Amino acid sequence: MHQQKVDEMIVAKRRVKQKDIANALDISKERVHHIITVHLGYRKVSARLVPRQLTVEMKAQRKTICTQLLERFTHDGERFLRSIITGDESRVHHYDPESKMQSMQYRHKNSPAPKKFKVVA
Repeated sequence: MHQQKVDEMIVAKRRVKQKDIANALDISKERVHHIITVHLGYRKVSARLVPRQLTVEMKAQRKTICTQLLERFTHDGERFLRSIITGDESRVHHYDPESKMQSMQYRHKNSPAPKKFKVVA
């Protein structure tokens, strides 16, 4: 009976904590751990870090922009470079990474490892 409820809770939210399951079902954390690992065959894995997630369209757009910038440099030379350096536009990227512990989730032994992207463009 508890096994089915634990399985339903994990399927609903892969990052659920054992203490939350134990509190919801009013059983010990040790019993929850035993059900998860022995009876259900889950294990906790963390995401594999991949630098960036870019689509084919994003890659094509980056190539087009780089080509345009190169053409402008070929045409304007040093004047173009000075406009970039002295320009008032700046691009700041804020990235609040998820810790390894936060990315951990339950998976079966044969399930593929989840991926966590450094930056999702």
